[in-house]
Amino acid sequence: MNYDKFKKAVFLLWVYLLVSGSIYGYEIFIYRTYADKKPISREKAIHLYGEFFGQFQSPGTFPSYNDLSGAEDRWNYGFRNLIFITEKTSFLCQLVTHDDGNSRTKFDWHFSLRHLLFENLVLIIGHDSDHDSDHTSFVDGRRYYVNRNYLGFGFPLKKGNFYFEPFVWAFLPNTKHRVHLDLSGGDMRQEYGMRMGMILKARASLHFQIISQADKLFSPGQALLADLILRIKLLDWFELSAGGSLWQDLKESPLGHNKKFHKLLWGIAIPF
Repeated sequence: MNYDKFKKAVFLLWVYLLVSGSIYGYEIFIYRTYADKKPISREKAIHLYGEFFGQFQSPGTFPSYNDLSGAEDRWNYGFRNLIFITEKTSFLCQLVTHDDGNSRTKFDWHFSLRHLLFENLVLIIGHDSDHDSDHTSFVDGRRYYVNRNYLGFGFPLKKGNFYFEPFVWAFLPNTKHRVHLDLSGGDMRQEYGMRMGMILKARASLHFQIISQADKLFSPGQALLADLILRIKLLDWFELSAGGSLWQDLKESPLGHNKKFHKLLWGIAIPF
């Protein structure tokens, strides 16, 4: 994609997000093969890969704010940028904004660095930060800010148009996110799960991930998060998107709750 056109597109997207009036920032998993990837180490220049996306969530019960309160989340807009640093190292940047249908409620950043150590072993270093736009939280009486830093490993397996990756990572002590959906559990310490991608036909692909969240290392999770996304390519630069997400407690919380959020997704993506 022409770099000047890309800068213009990013500028226009930011203008739209500023004037337009998942619940925390984790990576949206979209499997692409990138057969023509151009790493910085070889090209001596930055080549961006990724997509702009927008989606409508209905029916859905995911709340808009970081303290899991507010009206249901209805619209997401954002982008994903992937940079190949070397043949074995890549960097992902992702922005997701949230809108309840009347105003922009929060925005989530995700950053992750992946380095291939061996054929089926990837080192993963990640950071997520989520900001309420204008909201006084019931948690601490101010804008509730969620920050996550983690270190872990993925075990990718590829065969033809099929991709499978179990993964596990641990959160650093400054992580500010609780495992139960009523926020009564302990601070999150570990996530583990799996991702699966399939290119069904030349213009269709399926993307799935499931994540278990735990407040102790090497322990069963207290909550589960799952995403399923179907992409249909109408043009090389335009795709339809449909799917769903589920986030629920696996165990009763200390307050005696067992909550669940769900949503169906309908949207578009513009890959570049």
